[in-house]
Amino acid sequence: MSQELDYLSRPVVAGRLSRRDFLGHATVLGVSAMSANSILTSAARAQGPVRGGIIKGGLTGGGSTDILDPATSSELVSIFGSCWGEYLVALAPDSGLENRLAEEVGSPKEGKTWTMKIRKGVEFHSGKIVTAQDVVATLERHSDGKSHSGRLACLRALTPSRRKACD
Repeated sequence: MSQELDYLSRPVVAGRLSRRDFLGHATVLGVSAMSANSILTSAARAQGPVRGGIIKGGLTGGGSTDILDPATSSELVSIFGSCWGEYLVALAPDSGLENRLAEEVGSPKEGKTWTMKIRKGVEFHSGKIVTAQDVVATLERHSDGKSHSGRLACLRALTPSRRKACD
């Protein structure tokens, strides 16, 4: 029976047989849904990751006009968007800062100028490497009053003379 399930799992992983049909065939063979799902998961893991495809997610409480643009999305969509995006820094459990994309963050005592060193080798979904210019462009977009960004209040104090990208 294990050979039959292995045989059935291959077309599912390749996208030629639906999960529902696989479970139906497995039930006919006398396999519980839990066991069949376990076999299917193992087969999918064995194949390895594949670039491309479609991701579907469900949210409650969003609006029909919500989009996945971080500059204009609602807080709910923004939280969902963090599944595939990254912060420069994040708040750590001890209320300190935890470096994410920024591997170093510093400021002189007056705190008017901040310097962030961006981690090397981080890729966008397209494969392009993230640069300091990309980070500056994002900060400029969110701090522009015309963007309607929800982060505008936090970034309003930034002025163009204070933004500079250095790789």
